[in-house]
Amino acid sequence: MNMIIRPIYPTLPIRPPQISAEMAMLIFNALAFLLLAGAAAFFIGVYATKRWKADRTKTVIAFVSITVAVTILLLCFFGFAVSTVKGILFCLILLFSSYSDIKTREADDYLHVMILLTAFIGREPTAIPGMLLAAALITLPLIMPVILCKGKVIGGADVKLSITCTFLLGISRGIIGLMAGLTIGVLANLIIQTRKNKAEGFPLIPYLAAGFMAAYFI
Repeated sequence: MNMIIRPIYPTLPIRPPQISAEMAMLIFNALAFLLLAGAAAFFIGVYATKRWKADRTKTVIAFVSITVAVTILLLCFFGFAVSTVKGILFCLILLFSSYSDIKTREADDYLHVMILLTAFIGREPTAIPGMLLAAALITLPLIMPVILCKGKVIGGADVKLSITCTFLLGISRGIIGLMAGLTIGVLANLIIQTRKNKAEGFPLIPYLAAGFMAAYFI
């Protein structure tokens, strides 16, 4: 009778995969970015609900969710760089401006000033003339519809936001963001207006904000 002898291998303890110090630092930095961005969005959302007496839970969730999602995209595109910090600030300002436009059809002038100040982050002094030229080139095409249509098509807050965003992004990305925002706004509101009996004004800044934020990644 043949007997099969099977070798007995010693059972070695299975070690869990080790996380390197570099990987741990990357994870820590990513969590820190997300935590800080989410906290900033939380406090801004709380302030917005107090100012306009809105639903606190829904508003805060919207602010935090959008900011965290944009922050993740910024980290994927730019890593732990100044461009990411700048993009987070840009996102928060656009988010608050959009909410203000939804609630009041207006956006305070200090929001445009904040975008102008954010534009200088990470930029050399030699870039300032080009930034000014970009803002000047976009100004005339935006002001003409306001004058001709007496603010019925596009308002002053929309124009100021577009000019300051172009100052931050540059002429090429500014035009792309503007066209994308206007296109999204027109298409979305054509669909909305078809369900209503009469034409109504609509907040344009949320659509412009989406277009300019998307152009930031180009």
